[in-house]
Amino acid sequence: MRDPLTDCSYNKVYKNLKEFSQNGENFCKQVTSVLQQRANLEITYAKGLQKLANKLSKALQSTKKNCLVSAWAWVSEGMKSAADLHQKLGKAIELEAIKPTHQVLSVHEKKRKSLDNEVEKTANLVLSNWTQQIKAKKKLMVSTKKHEALFHLVESSKQTVTEKEKQKLLNKLKKSTERLTKEDENYYEKNMAGCSTRLKWENTLENCYQSILELEKERIQLLCNNLNQYSQHISVFGQTLTTYHTQIHCAISKIDVEKDIQALVEETAVSSTENKSEFLLTDYFEEEPNNAMSKERQESSIKSKLLRLQRDIEKASRDQEGLGRMLRAYSSDSSFSDADSQRSTAALMDETNLKLDLLQANSYKLSSVLAELEKRPQPSHPCSNSIFKWKEKQTHSYVKISRPFLMKRLGNVVSRASSEGQRIPSSSSTASGAAQLGNGLCKALYSFQARQDDELNLEKASNHIWRLKLRRRSGNEKVTL
Repeated sequence: MRDPLTDCSYNKVYKNLKEFSQNGENFCKQVTSVLQQRANLEITYAKGLQKLANKLSKALQSTKKNCLVSAWAWVSEGMKSAADLHQKLGKAIELEAIKPTHQVLSVHEKKRKSLDNEVEKTANLVLSNWTQQIKAKKKLMVSTKKHEALFHLVESSKQTVTEKEKQKLLNKLKKSTERLTKEDENYYEKNMAGCSTRLKWENTLENCYQSILELEKERIQLLCNNLNQYSQHISVFGQTLTTYHTQIHCAISKIDVEKDIQALVEETAVSSTENKSEFLLTDYFEEEPNNAMSKERQESSIKSKLLRLQRDIEKASRDQEGLGRMLRAYSSDSSFSDADSQRSTAALMDETNLKLDLLQANSYKLSSVLAELEKRPQPSHPCSNSIFKWKEKQTHSYVKISRPFLMKRLGNVVSRASSEGQRIPSSSSTASGAAQLGNGLCKALYSFQARQDDELNLEKASNHIWRLKLRRRSGNEKVTL
């Protein structure tokens, strides 16, 4: 069976980021291991130095005090001070670097597992729906064939059977028709559900991508903080460690957190290549070239399915117009909504656009079959070059729909809605026939039949200029000429 997840750009980008994140995590663990060994060495050295200082101090207690003994006493105190310094350095590395790093890595690991489980769960839903569509289609095809066979039996035996037998056959045909209708609706619903499951999976991939990206930024910041703290503790060692510290400080001074984060974003940036999502289209028995149905029944069945699609297309178009008006309202008045409302509305608009594309692709495919049956010219549609077929026991149809990644896609939806609602005329537009808000002049460039309560019937006028006045009624803007 064809795998609908293999060529998904979302999946590839997410896996690339996961690989990058795993490399970063391994590096972080190695650095933490080195710091732990350094801390152990510092603490062990401090304990050894403290023992030597105590031994020297005891030797000095049994010795007569003089200048030489006093000098050695300072040596003993210097050893104790150095031991205390090394002890503090070892403990500081453990408390300020190793412990926080272990905590962060532990939290990151749990989050990544949770994100991977979420991605896997939604991916399984896509695969499950894909399989269910294939099974439902197969079941519908078998039932349709049986139904057609029963239909032909009823038609051919009308004159040869008794009235009682004829009634039995008609009852069977009625039950078969009900069962076939139920299976057809089930197949159609699963096909429509494929749209939402695919969207949910792709949105999950993008959300998880952003979450892992934030984890990587946090890890980079953590490593930088560890380096800065390490530098501060090393600095207190004084003149004897100056040369060693200068080398470290030189390397640390070159660190730029923002530059590292920018490098991360560039290395894991969303690809600019075009992303295409694949969706199964509905395939019916009536579309098969060598089916047992009569031409009239084929046409009738296809027309009924086209009517259903047309109803859904009209509903989706109305939803699209409503969401477009909302987005235009958001764009025209920033105080009307917050950023979350705009993103939510833009996401709904994106989903509606996708659903409309899928419905139109199904409608175009069925219309093409109907045109061929009726010997009419083939209809044209932009999606005609995006519909493909592959054969696996049966012929399956799918459509590739170009969809930018979510961050770019929602931005495009908002900007497109804004541009449609904000057509501001220039100083010369009145002369060319464009309308001005308020009291102004306009000229009808073409005839228009009103479809909504807030629209006007217009007749094309070559040289007649009409005066436009805007007024409000019951909260809705009305235009009168």
